[in-house]
Amino acid sequence: MQARAESLPDGVGTAAVCEESGEARQHSGTPPTFVKASGKIVAVGDVHGDIRKAITALGIAGVLAEDEAQRPVWVGSDTVVVQLGDVLDRGDHEIGSVLLLRELDRQARLQGGAVYMLNGNHESLNVCGDFRYATPGGFREAALAAGVRGDALRCVETTLRARLHMYAPGQPMARELAKNPTVLMVNDTLFAHGGVLPHHVKYGLEKLNADVAAWMRGDCACDGSHAAPPYLAMGDASSVMWNRQFGREKFTTQLERRRVCQALQGTLEMLGARQLVVGHTPQLGGANCECNGRVWRIDVGMSSGVLNAVPQVLEIDNDKNGEVRVRLLTPAAPAGAVSAWAPNSAQLYPCGLC
Repeated sequence: MQARAESLPDGVGTAAVCEESGEARQHSGTPPTFVKASGKIVAVGDVHGDIRKAITALGIAGVLAEDEAQRPVWVGSDTVVVQLGDVLDRGDHEIGSVLLLRELDRQARLQGGAVYMLNGNHESLNVCGDFRYATPGGFREAALAAGVRGDALRCVETTLRARLHMYAPGQPMARELAKNPTVLMVNDTLFAHGGVLPHHVKYGLEKLNADVAAWMRGDCACDGSHAAPPYLAMGDASSVMWNRQFGREKFTTQLERRRVCQALQGTLEMLGARQLVVGHTPQLGGANCECNGRVWRIDVGMSSGVLNAVPQVLEIDNDKNGEVRVRLLTPAAPAGAVSAWAPNSAQLYPCGLC
């Protein structure tokens, strides 16, 4: 991302003011909601600023290699990768991780593949100006991207203002995140950071994606007001980004489990979807599924700022008979280590058996 001015003007960190004439500042670049994949689909969980773990996860998925100059190279052919959000916070290489995924997407599209990032709750927090989970390295990275150099990088107030400048609605990183969907359906698999409930579907997933994008871009309405943060996407514990119903590793009662699975079934039936894949809630026992394979939880807390866990990725493909095959992929175990995983391979879950 190009550097900005060396010093930041007063009031930086607020979106550009709508024209006094009331003329709307609108954009047509609505993120995708429904896409098709001809090859494999790979899901990667929360990155949280740990670019090394992101590279490891993409390597496990078989889509990333390095050339002689150690530059990232897409080797995934027509594979579609969905990163489940929360690229930001808790790690020092947030913008670097975004740029890595964007470059791989550029390369993937030349081969019929794609790389999608979703917006998670930590993306929305940063666009709101809530930096409580940002690391000193993350502040420095944002300041460097904003053009801050030299001794100014050691000034806390300057790096804070620089981060506000980069992430506020209408500013460079917020506009970049506005390209991300909040909900994405690839073939018959639904992806969201926290979860999708029937009332989200009734509202309209495409409209929800458009609402988030408009807010992050700092779009103006005809009355001169700015687009508001969309409540259904990020407002409370039932929103798409914050929902943890589907991320629970253990239910306190069978009744609770049944209610969650019924809500999930309602969502999937409304969309004609087979399964939901979510991140958001670190799974202490590793990636797993629930509700007879209808929901997959793939945030394993791989970032060094979370659990520093071994990365795992989810692969969805068809076998030679055309049946859906779902696999959890993990790296090879170190020599002499005891592992429940087969080295360099996968744990196979026939669809619906979980």
